[in-house]
Amino acid sequence: MYVVNLPYKKLGVEFNEKLVILKMKCKDIEEDIRLNFESAALLKILMEQSAIIAEKINKDFKKDGIKISEIYDVGTVFGVDGRVSIGVLPADESRVASVLVGFHKNDKHISVVVKPKKIALLSMIISKIIIENLNLNQKKQKFKIQM
Repeated sequence: MYVVNLPYKKLGVEFNEKLVILKMKCKDIEEDIRLNFESAALLKILMEQSAIIAEKINKDFKKDGIKISEIYDVGTVFGVDGRVSIGVLPADESRVASVLVGFHKNDKHISVVVKPKKIALLSMIISKIIIENLNLNQKKQKFKIQM
């Protein structure tokens, strides 16, 4: 499922074989990063934090005219086959603060800029995937114990 689904950029998530798969397409490059549940949970937290930071930057810029000139580095999550970095781009007169999501796999690096609300939605989807699949694993374990 893609949360950002534009012709020139896509960002989404799916679940496959106990791994959360974050997918990105930027122009002609398509990449995915596989994450275990622990890494996906950390990514969810960093995404939520980035959305909060971006909205605060937007509020400060609109209300008080406070301008930030540097990218705010929120953090990096290491997956099975690469890493995902999250940062916040500053707001100015022509754009609102947005979240920069970067994939780093082998020697390839691609990134996409996403609005804070879309990142918050993606974070909720990751939470739902983790919770639903942890419940399935717990039910299987209980079943095995009862036998």
